[in-house]
Amino acid sequence: MFTCELQRRLAARGASTVAVAAHPGVADTELVRNSPTALRAPVELLAPLLTQPPAMGALPTLRAATDPAVLSGQYYGPGGRGEVRGHPRPVTSSPQSYDLAVQRRLWAVSEDLTGVTSPV
Repeated sequence: MFTCELQRRLAARGASTVAVAAHPGVADTELVRNSPTALRAPVELLAPLLTQPPAMGALPTLRAATDPAVLSGQYYGPGGRGEVRGHPRPVTSSPQSYDLAVQRRLWAVSEDLTGVTSPV
């Protein structure tokens, strides 16, 4: 949602900067290994089926940052079933994330909480 609002603000100013988002899917990282035991045990048991190596989890972000064909407002994630694993591709965010009022509210709350007012 934050990226969508940033993209809209950049476009309104005619900026050539692009705003792009990405998610790693489910990567086998320290986040899983440091989760509470009740959560960690089932994930570790199913990890070979549900996770991908950390390097694969980094690919959507790398593609979003380096692909010369990237368009402002795009969202990248793993291309496999459920966007859990796989090579990066443009994906669609949840329908709720496209709510303009919520995007604007998130931006305003972010500025209030950080004390930083964006120039865009």
